[in-house]
Amino acid sequence: MAKKNSQFFDSLYLNDSTYIDYLERMTKICLSMFEWINLPSSMDSRFLERTLFFEGRASLLYDDKYGFINTKCADGGYLNIYELPTQLHCYSQQYSADRLVYSGLPTDVLTDQCVLVLNNWERIPTNNTIQLFAYRMYLAQRSCDVNVMATRTPVLILGTEKQKLTLENLYNKYDGNQPFIFGDKDIISNDMMKAINTQAPYVADKLCEYKKEIWNEFLTFIGVNNIDVEKKERLISGESNSNNEVINLNLQSYLAPRKKACEQFNELFGLTGDKKIDVRVRSDLFNTIKMEESIITDYNNNGVDDTMEEGVING
Repeated sequence: MAKKNSQFFDSLYLNDSTYIDYLERMTKICLSMFEWINLPSSMDSRFLERTLFFEGRASLLYDDKYGFINTKCADGGYLNIYELPTQLHCYSQQYSADRLVYSGLPTDVLTDQCVLVLNNWERIPTNNTIQLFAYRMYLAQRSCDVNVMATRTPVLILGTEKQKLTLENLYNKYDGNQPFIFGDKDIISNDMMKAINTQAPYVADKLCEYKKEIWNEFLTFIGVNNIDVEKKERLISGESNSNNEVINLNLQSYLAPRKKACEQFNELFGLTGDKKIDVRVRSDLFNTIKMEESIITDYNNNGVDDTMEEGVING
């Protein structure tokens, strides 16, 4: 019984470790996507992105004791005409404050205000969907592991109850790549032991391709280009452009609300020039937005006015 329990818990540990590993990989990518510019030294971009990732919203405010800070938040008050909260309970470790939300409306009370930062326009945490992707990756990887093991030891051994412990020990050595020699032919003989070939099919390669599809779907979801060169060469121009549009829109769904929060923060606290805060996609992340910005920059450097119609620039 102890041996069976040990094998069960070993398998359970490996299952949990695989899921957690993929979840942590995806989380690290998501938390590294955006770069906050000119944040006051008292603010923490790491905590801000973690809050948006896990909570779906955060707050930016000025506190008499700490200065400019970013915190977690919960809705308070009532909803304004745009169905956004008029008040937030801003909180973190050893901090709690109720603040009015700056919206730019004439009805705003211009004291004790904060800025609501949205992870996306629906205020949905990224973590919710990432957990589903990590679960699918875990299922695919563990299925792949089981299939490899089944093709590596594709046999079922039949024996008597008295032989069970002996056969388990021998099988464990075989499974662990350990050579073994057993000298008692009376215990293990052709008459008393038989092996059945399970004929397990090898599908690990297909499972690996399935994993790539899940991973690419995850990258598309967060707005990262994921078409490899070989696949891109097979796609016609229309298919490639369509994929880029989906990637771009997914990325914009995270970037645009952050940009809006920066604009409101600068307006609320009167920040101008090089003191304005901003957010951008990290410079080493290849994506459609960077491509478009590069194209516009190239045109401007060659004397083309950036007020040209978008269709002309992109055409």
